[in-house]
Amino acid sequence: MNIAVSSKEDLITECKKIVKQQGIKGVSIRSLAKEAGISTGAVYNYFPSKNQLLAETIGSIWGEIFHFSSSNLTFTSFSQCLQALFDSIEAGKQLYPHFFTEHALVMSMENEKMGKKLMASYWDHIKESMLLTLRSDQQVRQGVFGPDLTPEEFVEYCFELFLSVMVSEKRSESLLKFVENALY
Repeated sequence: MNIAVSSKEDLITECKKIVKQQGIKGVSIRSLAKEAGISTGAVYNYFPSKNQLLAETIGSIWGEIFHFSSSNLTFTSFSQCLQALFDSIEAGKQLYPHFFTEHALVMSMENEKMGKKLMASYWDHIKESMLLTLRSDQQVRQGVFGPDLTPEEFVEYCFELFLSVMVSEKRSESLLKFVENALY
């Protein structure tokens, strides 16, 4: 048992340890209290429900895996950005085995509305980064975008394909080649 923790951030850190060892399904108010060395009542002071605990834990893990900020957004091409997303997925799978397949199931079972809202916020952040990179990509062939295909639509399509590759374990190289053929 760990030394008792006393902040919300420390509790999230303990939850992430549980996820690494047992998967997201192992996270509960009781398991967190035991791991953190505090009472279940103390956990409820920080997280009023298991749903809130799961949402904040999942949010922290997503933030750790896909942290694209203006300071580290230095991609010279859209395909480089997409490759970085795939690299982040692979690193995340090493840190948190089964997280990508389990977290959606846990949130949808516990609270579908909260889960969808949470996922939308992560996805929007990633898509914004993708769009910013696409718009600044000097290598994109002239005439690729117009009224029939906007950069926003292209990002939406690519993102849907990215999610498909992420969940299905398909080869990322195929999607990267598809994007490069379409843009360059």
